[in-house]
Amino acid sequence: MSRKDLKYILMITAASAAVLTGCGKGGSTLFEEGMEAVARQEYRTALDDFSGALRIDSDKEQVYRGMGLAYMGREEYARALGAFSKALSEAGMYPGELEFDINYYMAICYYKLGEYDNAIACYDAITDLRRKETRAYFLRGNMRLCLNDVEGAMADFDSAASLKKNDYSLYLDIYDSMMQHDYVAQAETYLDIVKAGDQKLMSDYDKGRLCYYTGEYTRACNYLERARGTETDAERGAELISLLCECYKMQGQYDYATIAYSGYVEDYNDAQICDRLGLCYVDQGDYAKALEAFEKGKEIKENNTCMQELCLNEIACYEYMGEYEKARVLLAEYMETYGSNEDLDREYAFLSTR
Repeated sequence: MSRKDLKYILMITAASAAVLTGCGKGGSTLFEEGMEAVARQEYRTALDDFSGALRIDSDKEQVYRGMGLAYMGREEYARALGAFSKALSEAGMYPGELEFDINYYMAICYYKLGEYDNAIACYDAITDLRRKETRAYFLRGNMRLCLNDVEGAMADFDSAASLKKNDYSLYLDIYDSMMQHDYVAQAETYLDIVKAGDQKLMSDYDKGRLCYYTGEYTRACNYLERARGTETDAERGAELISLLCECYKMQGQYDYATIAYSGYVEDYNDAQICDRLGLCYVDQGDYAKALEAFEKGKEIKENNTCMQELCLNEIACYEYMGEYEKARVLLAEYMETYGSNEDLDREYAFLSTR
């Protein structure tokens, strides 16, 4: 769940600059520059831009929201919540798209901090005003799973499903969430709905997902390969290729997986798929090709939601190859950009002694 939510958050960030309202000329320029810096994951620069925007005539709600996004990128979730709260304090009397959007962000921050009850409260605020907000019910159900409230989670999942009764992707998402929390018997009830569903209403992609979850990897590959020729949505395309390659890997067919990943990144600038291609090479012990994939992913600036992961995987590759000094230098650069923690400090100390 968390990776999908974070991907959603960062992907819509780039589009957010187009939602400017009530900004003066100077404020608008700094705000836009800040949002562009967030999209590039240059969070320190973004925060400087937003601070400048606050000092002049600008839309404070938008600016504080941008600051929240930058703090989220730095994994400073408490500060992000502070910025988002200030953004809401600048909102008008009647909540609109921007306020709902901020509540989603706040829920993610609370989730990252392990404050699941507060995350639920954010989703409550959304569903109280939008009774048919399917995604809020689904995400709130995930928060209830984190609290081991399986009955409450299933009530939320059922509310989401009632709004999209023939959305087999939703049922499969619910199954996946429940399996991640080891509620196997309850998860199977949602998978059974898909198994008994109308095959004519089910996409090849969802048929492939169903086969993957039931361990029929060869059939899953067949459906997913067929779906590749018809799938037009860019985000679904990346999810599709990832699942297809996972099915190949489950059968030990790493060569097919790397071919599929490589073909995809030749057609689309997708940093996440570059990252997975690199990890596929790591699994095969081909660290040189893994580095090429990670470096290609880092070169992609637009909508790159996994720059930090790419950097860490690159560092790990150099370490696997015994190039400890190179790994140390890159880790120092990483900590300068994204901040540090106990694990990174310990790793840096280890590399410094090699």
